[in-house]
Amino acid sequence: MEVMQVDQYESDTLDEDIIERDDSTKKVKKVCEKTRTKFWIKDTTFNTASEAEAFIKSEWSKHYTNYTDQGKRIYYRCKKARRRGPQCSAGVSLLYHADSDAVTVYKTEADHDHTNNEIQGIDEDIKKCIEELYNDGITKPKLIVRVLRSRQLKVPSYTQLNNFLVYYRKRKYGSYTISLGELEQWCAENSNVPNDKHKAFVVSYKIMYGDEDYEADEEETNERIFRFFLSSVHLLDIVSVATHICADGTYKLIWQGFPVLVIGTTDLNKCFHPIGLAVCSNEQTKDFQFIFKAVQIGMQKINKNPLQPTALVSDAAEAIKNGFRNVFGDSFSHIMCWSHMKRKIELHISHVNDKEKAKEILHDIEILQLSNSPSLFELGYTLFMKKWKLNNKEKNQSISDFLQYFDNEWFSSNPGWYEGVQLFVPSTNNALESTNRTIKDDGTFRESHVLSRFLTTASDIILNWSIDRDTSLTNAKHFVTEPTISLALWTSSYQWAKSNKNVICLNNESSKVYYIPARDLDSIPQNDLNRYKKQKFTTFNQLKKSFDIWCLEVENDSNWRKSKCNCPAFLKNFICKHVVGMGIRLKHCKPPAAAKTVPIGEKRKRGRPSKAKTALLVQ
Repeated sequence: MEVMQVDQYESDTLDEDIIERDDSTKKVKKVCEKTRTKFWIKDTTFNTASEAEAFIKSEWSKHYTNYTDQGKRIYYRCKKARRRGPQCSAGVSLLYHADSDAVTVYKTEADHDHTNNEIQGIDEDIKKCIEELYNDGITKPKLIVRVLRSRQLKVPSYTQLNNFLVYYRKRKYGSYTISLGELEQWCAENSNVPNDKHKAFVVSYKIMYGDEDYEADEEETNERIFRFFLSSVHLLDIVSVATHICADGTYKLIWQGFPVLVIGTTDLNKCFHPIGLAVCSNEQTKDFQFIFKAVQIGMQKINKNPLQPTALVSDAAEAIKNGFRNVFGDSFSHIMCWSHMKRKIELHISHVNDKEKAKEILHDIEILQLSNSPSLFELGYTLFMKKWKLNNKEKNQSISDFLQYFDNEWFSSNPGWYEGVQLFVPSTNNALESTNRTIKDDGTFRESHVLSRFLTTASDIILNWSIDRDTSLTNAKHFVTEPTISLALWTSSYQWAKSNKNVICLNNESSKVYYIPARDLDSIPQNDLNRYKKQKFTTFNQLKKSFDIWCLEVENDSNWRKSKCNCPAFLKNFICKHVVGMGIRLKHCKPPAAAKTVPIGEKRKRGRPSKAKTALLVQ
């Protein structure tokens, strides 16, 4: 075996890195290349620091700071070069003079000498594109990367993208945390009525820190309380003619769990028009009382008369009713949302043992809900209870329990769930409920924001609501004061007007009353008409039979559109085929040509059509 000696390692000596050994200290010193000297040229002097800092554009990044006898001097480096590594020869510095407020800008004599491959971070154009995508609801990094790839743009790494999104969210929404003091300061800064009618402002707010004396109407508690109500001048102006108010609260918008309370009204097309929204620390009577009082304060701020609503549309929450009563008084009708009530009924009736009777009970409740007046509802309720107490001879305990629950909850406590509580007011709160869903889908993109960042989101929601109702813009949501007659309604009304129904007319001093047979009936028997006019029903089945007759009232010397009918379609939609059809029959109006659905020829039969025959032959 041959043995070879391995040479010792010798390091290469580079021109820019020279290694020297000091025999006295036995330490190795590294001599680096000589630092390049920059020559600074005076460029511009500004009177204020803000003007000078605005002059420094986004291509410069702060490098280091020196303090001299002349003042503080901040040096900026080229942003397109690596922070750790060779720097670009170009640079900018700001000299803040110690003896004045003036700021002088200096620039280097050398020009930019960086190369494109030295550019770090996300390009400015890509950042703008990411910001636009985020504002359009594309907030997830994977979705943003897919859009950038589809547009054939330079895609940043996930680390770069996540860091930029954190920075952008902080710049857009502010700090992640907020104190009561900062919240009060924000409310005070945004409480002035803006010149822009669409801009959101704080109509009213209340902050209680827990260590101060409470007012006489506040309960003594150690909890910290805050309430603020947002709206815009345009939204307040739209609803200044409202005759009823819809109110509800929604959750899952704020990460801390605070409720967002929304109030508004509806027009005669049942379209919801919000007044504003509030964020409160709780959802009690005092919170809703604060909101309703804030609406009156807002009307005063825009020089409008205070609202005088005659109806409240909400669920069965006592806090909403008591808060409304404390502000507007006792003379109002509470309309219990029929959708909420029916869900509760279906939940409790599922415990009835006899499913056939449970189904029949539910059907009778739906008939009772169509009552067109308080007197008819009270009579119908009495007959309903009489019917099912007699039918429950077997003493089915589940039916007895349901009847007891129905009497306590939906007659004694919350009886306003039938259609005829108040005319031209919806019987459900579905319009507001759908708005709550829109807030979550379009306003927050189904994300829960912390309170400090929800302030910006809430202001944007108010701004969008207000702009959507600007009548000078295309596709604006108008506050309709007269029900819209659709083409489908014109068509059904025209077909009804051509039918052979015998309508009975009775003249009064101020109006004409028309009695119309319902459904497929062509005439009304005299006995049924007499019983209907007297409202003398002894059984619930007789009450059901009264729905075979509809009553249409037309005031003398008035517009036919203002006629009133007691059919379910009119009570729900404030317009029906009987109103429009009687207008056609009495020559008060003419249907559009498109509503006259008169077929031309016959409908083609099924199967392959036959071929055209030759000339001179009958097809």
